[in-house]
Amino acid sequence: MKKYLQLICLFFAVLSFSQKPIFAKVKVNAVNIYRTSAELQGSASFSLPGGSSDIVITNISDNVFPKSIQINSNNKNINILSVQYVNNYYSENLESVNPRSKIIGDSITLMNNMISKLNIERETSEKTLELLDKNQGLLVGSSSSSVAQLMQLTEYYKSKRTEISTALVDIYKKSEENQRKLDRLNTKLREVSKTGDASSKSVLLLKVFNTGSGNVKMDIGYLTGNVSWEPFYEVKGNKLSEPLDITFKAKVLQTTGQDWKGVKLSLINARSSTSNNAPVLTPWFLESFKNADKVLIQGYSKHRDTMRETRIEEVAVVGISKRFVSKENLLNTSFDVDIPYDVLSSSDYHFITLKEIKVPVIYKYYTAPRQNTNAFLIARIKDFNQYNLIPGEASVIFENMYVGETKINPDQITDELSITLGDDKKISVRKEIVDDKSSTKLFSSYQEKTFTYDIIVRNNKKEAINIEMKDQIPLSKNEDVKVELLQTDGAELDKEKGFLTWNLKISASETKKIRISYKVRYPKDYSISNLN
Repeated sequence: MKKYLQLICLFFAVLSFSQKPIFAKVKVNAVNIYRTSAELQGSASFSLPGGSSDIVITNISDNVFPKSIQINSNNKNINILSVQYVNNYYSENLESVNPRSKIIGDSITLMNNMISKLNIERETSEKTLELLDKNQGLLVGSSSSSVAQLMQLTEYYKSKRTEISTALVDIYKKSEENQRKLDRLNTKLREVSKTGDASSKSVLLLKVFNTGSGNVKMDIGYLTGNVSWEPFYEVKGNKLSEPLDITFKAKVLQTTGQDWKGVKLSLINARSSTSNNAPVLTPWFLESFKNADKVLIQGYSKHRDTMRETRIEEVAVVGISKRFVSKENLLNTSFDVDIPYDVLSSSDYHFITLKEIKVPVIYKYYTAPRQNTNAFLIARIKDFNQYNLIPGEASVIFENMYVGETKINPDQITDELSITLGDDKKISVRKEIVDDKSSTKLFSSYQEKTFTYDIIVRNNKKEAINIEMKDQIPLSKNEDVKVELLQTDGAELDKEKGFLTWNLKISASETKKIRISYKVRYPKDYSISNLN
């Protein structure tokens, strides 16, 4: 019993003494990057004495979701009593964590102090001058003053005013020099921060109790904001007989204030902050009311909808704070980077190559001269789901020339994925009205307009091309307005949409002409604004 009481006394004695905190820097080992956040996994090693200790874990991101913090230790002697996230921590002990920014910060503090002292000297000198000027006027105007006294006072005033004015010139000059030095120091500090030499002031404060002593390793994980990534593609093609080279990249931006060096990266096509609650159906009751009560009911409905929105928001917040979204979730697509990466905290994008693939494609030209007279080269990919592509922007290079930007959108229900590779200037397309085959006729109760167009396509390339051409005829929802198709030159007609489609093969240096003709009949007192 006596031994037990001694242990208790020793325990409280240890707690009662104020000890300096133990500083340890976390090493980030792996990062799971979601579309608008990231899950960081790291570890910190340090020596821990027996009893109670305060630990400051540095190198923590600036925008941590506190309820996501997870800290574990395999040492059974360690009991973690509390964990606190602080995003503006300062201690002299952090000097060793980031000596370069500490030196610059101390210089900025010193320079600010010097500028403040000079401002005091300037204000004092300016007030003294003001006082001299006032008193000089009073003394000179005194009737009791002798000529000798006046001369003496004048000489004193002149000497003192010159002295103070000269001192003010020096003060102004020193103030300008110090301000320029301060500006340079602030610029230097921003540069250091941008290159990753300056570390975040965010820390984790731990209270632990150790029944033993010795070296300790803690695994630390948390979810942080100020991180995002977007898919980006580079599409390269050389010949129409060869497959496309598609490079899938991640465009990563992280401004957490913490550098990731040599970390294992996983890019996850999901958002970690979505609510983890499946929708629940409730009975659907019709709301009936008299017209006189409509205003009151609408007011109540608006209030009720507001309350409902508030409740939904609260549920969403609870969903965010209670869970991590794991990369092993079968509902999400993740991309693991094979080699360790350095991703510094800065406002610049980091482009990370995820995979490079050769994709067999079917090339075909496409033109829709009613909208655009350019001929676009389209690459069509069959069975595209096998490549695990996700929607994103793409830069296109064809035949060693930068063509432009396009979009890759695999979220579609068609069997083929089409990628626009740009327009080919060696294929010319024109759409011209045929005047002698177009007319306007007036009858007693109606009028009739006939439109005839020629679409002319010339292949100026050295090889034959296959081109899909689309045009259209107008459609009418009014029974009094009738459209009659007169000539299509073999087009496939989509009657519901009014689309005309031709699939043409055009030899090198060959020109083909397609004619379209249609007639529109409508009452004489009608006017149609978009008929052309």
